[in-house]
Amino acid sequence: MKNPFIEFSIAMVTPFADNGDLNVEGIPSIIDYYKKKNVPSLLISGTTGEQHSMTIEERITLFEQVKRKAKNDFLLYGGVSAVQTKDAITLATAAEEVGLDGIMLGFPPYLRINQEEAFHYVAKICTITSLPIMLYNNPPRTGFNLNVETLVRLVNDYPQIIALKEAGDPANIRAVKEKLGSEFVVLTGSDQTIVEDAEQGFNGISSVLGNIFPTEINEIIKLTRSGDIDGGKALHSKLVPYIKVITEIGTLRTIKYILEKHKIPVGICREPISTLTSEEKKIIEKFF
Repeated sequence: MKNPFIEFSIAMVTPFADNGDLNVEGIPSIIDYYKKKNVPSLLISGTTGEQHSMTIEERITLFEQVKRKAKNDFLLYGGVSAVQTKDAITLATAAEEVGLDGIMLGFPPYLRINQEEAFHYVAKICTITSLPIMLYNNPPRTGFNLNVETLVRLVNDYPQIIALKEAGDPANIRAVKEKLGSEFVVLTGSDQTIVEDAEQGFNGISSVLGNIFPTEINEIIKLTRSGDIDGGKALHSKLVPYIKVITEIGTLRTIKYILEKHKIPVGICREPISTLTSEEKKIIEKFF
């Protein structure tokens, strides 16, 4: 089984039509875009893919259609996170059936489960799939923070857990590496702090802004992984003004607008996320 949790992947956006429906017809164009940009690995239906705005059936359709178009041109891993464990099981099962290379297992949003509940949630997914798993710890969005001790217990019991995407305290990474070894992969999801995270011990990134800057983000990762932190900082500093304006206006809605301007039919975000105002469009067009 391939390991899709490499040092650089992109959290792909999900194409929606103007009425908010999943736009399957838009998938080939965006996959072709990633291919032309030499993107090696894609996360399907993550936060950037608006996973929690979609039904379970829509997310499975997205897995199927992306795999059908991408074939074996990319490493592919599917975002699996749901309020109910049974829905996460359905998604994980589908990811394996359609031939994805792995899953990113996020924790249920909003519920604020405890550590023991989190353990059993992950354990049930591990028992129904043989796919490699990357856990996703994202306290700002879920209200739950995975303890290092719980992570270690899970990895020891379920060796298919081979990676962690950490959006919580980056200071925990040293402890994770000490307890699980240097080969255990830890990815960041923050393009804003990509170099600082590399200095903390992160192996790479599952990137959001790679949708707009795939070549640059990939190069920053290569520089930092080779030990050239100063080179990574210098390249990242050139992106900072763009990152700042994108995040201030709204990352996902801005990314989709820019891709649309490049004739890639990703459409709009699902409400309540709004489209850009005319003033915001002028700001973006000035920068891009």
